[in-house]
Amino acid sequence: MDAKHVVDEEPEHGTGAVSRVMSSMAETMRPLLSKQAQKAYLGTLLFALTAICMVFISAIAYAIFYHNFIPQVGLERIVHMQFECVKDPSDGHPWGVASLGSDLVSLQMYDVQVELELPRTPSNVAAGNFMLDLALYSPPSASAETGLNTSTPLLSQSRRSAILTYASPLVDTANKLVLMPFYVLGWNREAEKLRVAMLEKVQFPRGQRNVPSSLRLEIHSAEKMQVYRARVMFKATFTGLRWIMYNWKLTSFVIFGFMFWSVSMVTAGMMWALLAIVFHHPKEEGKDVVVKTESGSEAVVKSEDTDEPSSLFDVPSETSHIRGTSIKKEEDLDDEGSDAIEDTDEDRGAESSDVSGIGTGLESAHAQGIQRRRSHLIRAHS
Repeated sequence: MDAKHVVDEEPEHGTGAVSRVMSSMAETMRPLLSKQAQKAYLGTLLFALTAICMVFISAIAYAIFYHNFIPQVGLERIVHMQFECVKDPSDGHPWGVASLGSDLVSLQMYDVQVELELPRTPSNVAAGNFMLDLALYSPPSASAETGLNTSTPLLSQSRRSAILTYASPLVDTANKLVLMPFYVLGWNREAEKLRVAMLEKVQFPRGQRNVPSSLRLEIHSAEKMQVYRARVMFKATFTGLRWIMYNWKLTSFVIFGFMFWSVSMVTAGMMWALLAIVFHHPKEEGKDVVVKTESGSEAVVKSEDTDEPSSLFDVPSETSHIRGTSIKKEEDLDDEGSDAIEDTDEDRGAESSDVSGIGTGLESAHAQGIQRRRSHLIRAHS
């Protein structure tokens, strides 16, 4: 009898240890699989996706800001010179006009230069000093009656002198002899380029009417001038933030991109919180449920929403294993006497009542029932 009792209790001890291990694992995994944890995972994923999208949006926003804030650095316009046919050739000064469009911006300083390519003809050399006249005009204003362009107000004008480089006849002859092969092959020609600074750090006030849209260039000289090509160049002079953004492009991209990203994330977070407050629905409180037991008494149970995980990690409790073991022992002792059978029936009745009230009972009640059955079994065998 003692050996059989020992054999029956070994599985009970092993099953209880396994159930305790499974219960501890379930308790460990329960916080990781709860509804609050799932909401946290979803919120983290959405936050990461939003942050990545905001990075691309910030980069595009900085590119647009750079394109609109930093003007074109260099602007060049070819001026096609006009030579009027008059009776006195000395009175016909070469002149030309060119359109600037909308490439110039307001509140930006520019350096303006005129580049002339002049042949070293006897008339050009004999002209000596000559004058360059550059005028900048605003967009033409249309007449309210006719709808035609009536005037182009003058915004800025400058007159500067220029002269070809002087060379004595001896030096000029020696230079031509040395460069004769290049002249013959067409790799060089008897011409000179002159660059004349017309305006320094000129700035136009704010407003479309204050930014020049066209220019006029004239060459005034005592002799009739021959010109290969004339060109007007505008070079932007950056200061302050524009100088930093133009000369430190990568650093400016990182700093301003991060600023755009931070503002975007703060704005997105505020909108998210506002939507969460507007569409938040509080949970309903648990309702009392009346459970009727076999004895006829009614028990009130309060139903509440729990965050327990799915039945994947549900394990049988130690009490169920103990109850199964005790029932097995009672079946093995059916042929040992009517007294033991009666005691076992009584215990089964008590156990059935315990099972019927398992929704509201405690494990301590099951443990006391097992204690009583063991005492009855010991008395029956003694």
